[in-house]
Amino acid sequence: MADYHYLDGVHDLSLPDWGPYSKKYFGISHLADRARGMRFDFTVMPGVYRRQLGIPDVLRPAGYLPWSVAPDLQDYAYRQQLEAKDRIYADISFARWEEHLRVVRCRCVNHGVLDSAFAVHFIASLEAPPEKTVEPVLPENCVWIDALDHVGLNRVKMRPQDGLVFDALRRGERRESGTVRGGCIGGFGQEDGDVLLLPLPAGLPEKVDVALRCKVAAGERLGIALNGVSRMAAGTGEWEIVEFKQIPTAAGVVEIRSAGGAELAVDGVSAGKGAAEVSFIPARENVTPEIQPGPVPNSRMIGYEACKQVYGVWWSFDSDFVVHYRSERMNDLLLYDDCIHQPFFGGSRLGNGRGQDWVDLVMQPLTAAPDGWSDVYAVVCDGSREEVEAFLRRAAAECDELPELVAASQRRYWSPEPVEMGRKFCFSQERLASVTLTNVVYPTYFKGRNVRHHTPGRRWNSLYTWDSGFIGLGLLELGKRLAVENLNAYLTEPGDDECAFIHHGSPVPVQFYLFSELANRTGDTELIRYFYPKLKQYYEFMAGRSASSTMRGPNRDGLIRSWDYFYNSGGWDDYPPQWFVRENNLRDPAPVIGSAHVIRCARILAAAAREAGFDADTAMYETDIASLSMLLQEYSWDGEAGYFSYVRHDAENRPAGILRHPPTGTNFNMGLDGAAPLLAGICTPAQKAGLWEKLSSEEHCWTPFGLSTVDQAAPYFRLDGYWNGSIWMPYQWFFWKAALDDGQADFAWRIAETALGVYEKECRDSYGCYEQFSVVSGRGTGWHHFSALSDPVLCWFGAYFVPGRLTGGLDTRIRNLKTGDDCWSADIEIDGPADETSTLVAVIGGGSWRAEFSGKPLPVRDRFPGTVEIDLPRASAGSLRLHRC
Repeated sequence: MADYHYLDGVHDLSLPDWGPYSKKYFGISHLADRARGMRFDFTVMPGVYRRQLGIPDVLRPAGYLPWSVAPDLQDYAYRQQLEAKDRIYADISFARWEEHLRVVRCRCVNHGVLDSAFAVHFIASLEAPPEKTVEPVLPENCVWIDALDHVGLNRVKMRPQDGLVFDALRRGERRESGTVRGGCIGGFGQEDGDVLLLPLPAGLPEKVDVALRCKVAAGERLGIALNGVSRMAAGTGEWEIVEFKQIPTAAGVVEIRSAGGAELAVDGVSAGKGAAEVSFIPARENVTPEIQPGPVPNSRMIGYEACKQVYGVWWSFDSDFVVHYRSERMNDLLLYDDCIHQPFFGGSRLGNGRGQDWVDLVMQPLTAAPDGWSDVYAVVCDGSREEVEAFLRRAAAECDELPELVAASQRRYWSPEPVEMGRKFCFSQERLASVTLTNVVYPTYFKGRNVRHHTPGRRWNSLYTWDSGFIGLGLLELGKRLAVENLNAYLTEPGDDECAFIHHGSPVPVQFYLFSELANRTGDTELIRYFYPKLKQYYEFMAGRSASSTMRGPNRDGLIRSWDYFYNSGGWDDYPPQWFVRENNLRDPAPVIGSAHVIRCARILAAAAREAGFDADTAMYETDIASLSMLLQEYSWDGEAGYFSYVRHDAENRPAGILRHPPTGTNFNMGLDGAAPLLAGICTPAQKAGLWEKLSSEEHCWTPFGLSTVDQAAPYFRLDGYWNGSIWMPYQWFFWKAALDDGQADFAWRIAETALGVYEKECRDSYGCYEQFSVVSGRGTGWHHFSALSDPVLCWFGAYFVPGRLTGGLDTRIRNLKTGDDCWSADIEIDGPADETSTLVAVIGGGSWRAEFSGKPLPVRDRFPGTVEIDLPRASAGSLRLHRC
């Protein structure tokens, strides 16, 4: 039985310390100092000898392509294009040798008609976070209490965001250089009675001297009281020390109370005798390398004052071309400075003395005949000086074993194993899996800690709530643990009154759908019990039930409106009515999508509550489902347009009509938001029929490349928008699941097959894993190494082509699945109207099969060889059995 409590209070991923974590150049990185978020980067830059370098710049299309990867990230590879597609390139592999050693192979490949010469640069650097910190120098017997460890920030005027702080920060936290931990608590003090509480350690006397390190804007003055002892902060715009003598300690906290009138920022306090004598010095963050010869030829040891361990590099090519660079613009140096190619310039190029330090270890020239290749190996390692010396000696002594080590690592790469009909999509599956697994960065700052984090793409070095949910759905196709830890990363511990969940960007609660898929895939009741309380907290905020949540308006009884938290309600940035609301600074219109998602989340948690023994909670979910469903049906449905609508509200927060397109007076919500109640399962039969017709019609939402976000017949549809004029995968996944719910098996397959085909075609041509696809051409656009919202492509492949898979809609729960060559069984529960059927897809293998549900025979139809579909009655529960005929 799985124990999930190792995830308590954790937002990190259980990945190796060495991995593809850089935010600058793709390669291999090491977590040099987790507390301070320092990262050692080791980058391979192959090039055509004394011509262009292949620079795997993660912030632009640069010719590097994540190519193959093991799901645990111990082994992975990428391709670096140097000339036209696959003519001259390098394949770079990173293989685990032992915990502290990684083997690197750069294979330079020549498919040209002439001999080719190559250069390979191994570039090393130590990267520190942008916030430069200071260290407190404390008088004897004094302690430092950091503001980031506060136990409460209570403003007189609380904000909607106080219970959903952006970017996993503490309430009031802002990241800032010159502080002890790279951040302080600010944004309070303007009101008389604003209070910050800091915990006092045990063992202090009844009264103690305290020195407050704080900042008030220049020219302002602010009265501050600490546990009733008052002083005045002068206001210099810089950090200052305000001394408080003999404050009482009985309460166990320092209460920092503002008299109002100016904003206060607090870094922390020192407490103890002579506390005001505290001083602050720059933290030890020197990243200048100390480069020393290694113990064997072709090796170097690199040390840094800022971290305790030493790094070592050994390489297989006989070269002493080693240079220390310092540059503010390393890309410019790599692209335009001829010194990169020339060994006679010397071993140190420090420029004007400013910028980042880099060590460049150069192997050149390597030659390869037409259709040939040339390999160079390296071993990179970390440890104490003595350990690294031993590692380097071992690398030199056992260098003949490196080819087999790399070959063994390649056998651990993930590869799809579909039924025959799925083989035509395997190329894009491998590429997307590689991008999804390697889109990991470090450090990402999560609730006071530096962690590894799956990002949609390195262009976005930040958290993303809804993108991450889809990353989790993609990871589920590659390994359960990956998906579980992805889900956990965006959930918080029950009782967290600052972050009901981890929020960045559009508050689309994809984590609930990931939870549902995990439960169906694993049937693990312990997983359901573990995550249910965290998801309930998330839900209560989304449903407007939490103290600071304004999701249902001031009376907590309206449709879901998330404008207080982000401009984007459904993830679709330029969706026409949403953009109109933003541009006109409106707050009253309620979109459909927020309410539809909350209804679906309530259905998911109501079922989980019954299964996990939280039956008392189900009344809350049923109340919300009924209330939001009634509001959508009564005020949002527009029978003339055939869509649900954005709903306007008056000054008393009462529904006041639908939002219309000002130039034409037409319904402003002709598109996927207007069809969103299909996801919630609240439509009447007539509404369902009409909306499925809209989605499947080429006059409305269907295109040769999939679902358009906006109805093509709408007067505000355009061909060149970001979402309005593009094909995206995420809402196609939602509507695919809803189609299975409603027995729309053919349309569900049309969505999946079209998406898989569009993606495969683009990936084979460009090798890109794109963010969106043009509604005009079907070509990939946007970011080229994008996972996240494109990861449904992995899900569709799994649902239709991966043997042993049983998939249903949003209303289907699958437990106790057992598969075999001749017999399958599973316990199935399906919600919905009793007079309807819902479709399940089973990748079951060849031959003929028969089915029975609760002892009654059901027809089985082939979607194609190896995959069948079965229609089950809704509002039912029972045992499904499949038998080979």
